[in-house]
Amino acid sequence: MAKQEEPIMDGPKRMQKELKLMMEDTKLPQLRCLEVEPNNIFKWYGLLLPVSPPYDKGAYKLEIDFPQQYPFKPPRLHINTKIYHPNVNERGQVCLPILETEHWLPTSRIESVLNCLLATINDPQPDNAWSVDMANEYRNDPKKFFKIADAWVDRYSEHRPTDAELKAFDRKRKKAMQKN
Repeated sequence: MAKQEEPIMDGPKRMQKELKLMMEDTKLPQLRCLEVEPNNIFKWYGLLLPVSPPYDKGAYKLEIDFPQQYPFKPPRLHINTKIYHPNVNERGQVCLPILETEHWLPTSRIESVLNCLLATINDPQPDNAWSVDMANEYRNDPKKFFKIADAWVDRYSEHRPTDAELKAFDRKRKKAMQKN
């Protein structure tokens, strides 16, 4: 009797499909420079370009780690650029309900996850914060919160690429994809 293929084997095919859509699609203009670690489709990198102050003055490196069991288990997101944000802890972990095991659905797509992430970065959610103190500051003393957040953007954020730099990156990536 032949051994049945486990459903986990669908993970990489699904990831390839999602990656292709994310690379071709312009639905997420706030996520740019998407790349995959060489020979490891389970690790993606990108650059977040938020649109709301004060985060709109910087860029933030994003790392996406997919478990081998994806889509049956959620990916893990890390912002690898220091950011003063109530929903991001000091290790760059992001508090998003969609990624919690009890809320995760195998039908969830990475595009939806990234849309939630970007919505949260642009509009902090103090009711779902990693830092209660920072959430209270955001609620009760927004001037102080935004002053500190703005200083962190100036000090720690990545260079925010120009449109010309983004187009050059896209051209380079397309050439590399055509070679493969």
